Amino acid sequence: MAFVAGVHDVGKAIPCFQDGEPSPAASSYIRHDTAGYLAVPSLLDDLARWDPVVESVPHVIGEVVGGHHGLFQPIVRAPREVRQPERHDPRLGGPLWRSRRQTLVDQLRALLDVPTLPDRFPRPVAAVVTGLVIVADWIASEIAWIKEVQWTAPTELAARWTHTVASARRRVSGLGLAPPRLLRLASTRMLVGQPANPLQKSIEDEFRPATAGLMVITASTGYGKTEAAVIAARALGEVTGRPGIAVCLPTQATTNAMWHRGVRYEQAMSLAAGPVTMMHSMSAFYLPYRDYCADDAALQWLNGVKRPLLAGLSVVTIDQVLIAALAVQHNMLRLWALTGKVLVIDEVHAYEPYMLALLGRVLSWCGYLRVSVVLMSATLPRHITGKLTAAYLTGARPERQPVVQTPDYPGWLFTAASGQHVRPSAAALDGMRSHASRRARIEHVRYEPGTRVETIEQYVRSAAEHGGCIGIVCATVESAQVTYHRVRAALAGIVPVTLLHARLPHRDRAVIEARIVSSLGKDATTENGKRPIVDVVISTALIEQSLDVDFDLVITDLAPIALLIQRLGRCWRHDRSQRPPWSRGATLVVLDPVVTPLPATWCAIYPEYELLATRRVLAEQGPWLEVPADIDGIVQRVHDTALPPIEGDAAVAWRARHALTSQHRALAEFAATPPPHLVDNLTRLTKPDVEDIEVSTRLGVDTARVIPQYRAEDGTLWLDPHRTIPFPRTRPSQDEIRALIHASVPCPQRWATNLDRPARRWSHPLLRDARIMRAPQHGDLRIDPVLGLVKGQPRDDL
Repeated sequence: MAFVAGVHDVGKAIPCFQDGEPSPAASSYIRHDTAGYLAVPSLLDDLARWDPVVESVPHVIGEVVGGHHGLFQPIVRAPREVRQPERHDPRLGGPLWRSRRQTLVDQLRALLDVPTLPDRFPRPVAAVVTGLVIVADWIASEIAWIKEVQWTAPTELAARWTHTVASARRRVSGLGLAPPRLLRLASTRMLVGQPANPLQKSIEDEFRPATAGLMVITASTGYGKTEAAVIAARALGEVTGRPGIAVCLPTQATTNAMWHRGVRYEQAMSLAAGPVTMMHSMSAFYLPYRDYCADDAALQWLNGVKRPLLAGLSVVTIDQVLIAALAVQHNMLRLWALTGKVLVIDEVHAYEPYMLALLGRVLSWCGYLRVSVVLMSATLPRHITGKLTAAYLTGARPERQPVVQTPDYPGWLFTAASGQHVRPSAAALDGMRSHASRRARIEHVRYEPGTRVETIEQYVRSAAEHGGCIGIVCATVESAQVTYHRVRAALAGIVPVTLLHARLPHRDRAVIEARIVSSLGKDATTENGKRPIVDVVISTALIEQSLDVDFDLVITDLAPIALLIQRLGRCWRHDRSQRPPWSRGATLVVLDPVVTPLPATWCAIYPEYELLATRRVLAEQGPWLEVPADIDGIVQRVHDTALPPIEGDAAVAWRARHALTSQHRALAEFAATPPPHLVDNLTRLTKPDVEDIEVSTRLGVDTARVIPQYRAEDGTLWLDPHRTIPFPRTRPSQDEIRALIHASVPCPQRWATNLDRPARRWSHPLLRDARIMRAPQHGDLRIDPVLGLVKGQPRDDL
């Protein structure tokens, strides 16, 4: 690999580059990565011994050289062009230029003692090696480092080589790229200072992997799956020699929360302190992470574009990994970043079919590369477990038909890359089932249209009279806004009510989230004065995934059963000595209107069939639910892919869901790179001029970022209604970009079509979809100080 990296810039030994790079429009111009792709193969070996020459190791090395700027060359070459590139492309120069290139290659070969090339260089391996070459190029090309090291280096070639290698090793470590040094094994007590529960203890005592593979951990919410996953990841990292860990989550808020835990885990497991990076589109604006990275040279480098996943320990949104499955520039960099890690993926149930198909493609590459994977979920349908496991096994052993098994619930299942299965002992499974076993209640409340908020008010009044904290989860932002307005009006001065949803200014949402977690999180109790006696939080689905909070009662609109179970997990989530007298156990109130068909706004969010099936299961199940014993059964009844014994509207909805799922999988197949065993040339892995910011790993996500512009009487422009933050008039500085982002509000793209685009000087990637709105109101859009961004007059006919 050092040799391949060493020849990556041989293409600079061409006339146009040495003449100072003429304009790309000049006839003599050729990119140096293209020149390297064309020139390198014929410099490496006697190509006559390879047949066909385009399948030769030298040609594959040329493909890697051609891709070291993140795009593989979209050029198909005839054998004669490979053997005599200068004859077919005069831009490479004549015999003298070829001689210079040959000298560079020969000298490198002598320094590295590489007399012969291997017989094989599989293209999937070459793709990942390209990621390494890219990183090496970034490090070696830094001008400051070149000045520091090379100007004092010996002039004799071998001595200069020795000097540079030693310096490069120090540089790699100084940039935070060295593998993390962690204790050989992890334990629950080490991570959180508490004894292991049966799930965690089973992994500590019984999981002894001998090779890479895929583990699935299933247990109800609040069961300690994350700690169990980290323990498993350390065992897998130790046996495979890949000590890094990358944790993926579905949302920015869950990623922020997990990053804090990741830092604590690193401190508990590490033999030597190392960086824990975080990556999502807004991570640079998350204040705790900014403070963590301040004045740290390694973190400053690692937080460069596309670099955070290179750290040994990283916490990222799932998008950052799914991009590796798309034909975009630098996707191979993300694959390389995974090769030294165990990949941990949380909340797998939260991903829709398009994302799951992309995840399957990533897992096929993980299987091929023997990257171990840990999947976690409280409500994972079996067919998803099967597809993801099959994808991993197909990557690991494409010549064999994958054989998949189903994990116990709660429990874990490890499928080795060889296809062998390992699961907990019967005694361990019994312990898991009995641990934290509880009886929960799901009240399925059918209500007449127009009475929804009145029904909610009845429960809230009980809290107002006797105390208690209630979470209300609404199907849409508009519904949350209406519910908040009416509940607050009815109980003004009696009960504190908080509104949280995605269409709040970024700064306001962060403050509200922090306040909710502080007052309703694990460490907040009535004894220490942090947990309020009475509190009501009205939110959308983001609260079920993003915040670790604990309510005495949760009220929710109808949603697919897997999501209802997640919401139930926010009720009586933590052991508390004090609960209001009316709250006698975890209770979820599900509001279901007596209407046919279901509201169109709901069906735009969730598959109609899953709503109808959940309605049916709730009616059949009755109010009582044994947790965890009943969880898996009801999840599978709703999310099974087989057509259940239904007819009429439900059957039509099932077929529509099945058709839409197939369509999304087909779209993912079209967008994704080939699985590793079908990669016959590297050109298929990238597409020119397609950046990862221009592609989507989520279907249906078409949002704009609205930036309010407040105008004072004197004509001055401000970002806030209090006129404390000036609106930028020139190219925004980094501080001003942060202010713009903090003031911005996401909304559907169609809402922003008539708003002004910012000036071109606003070139920051996060401002690409920005629109400027004259605030507080422009047309039917207005920014309310409490409700957030509102369109028209919010209505809730339910």
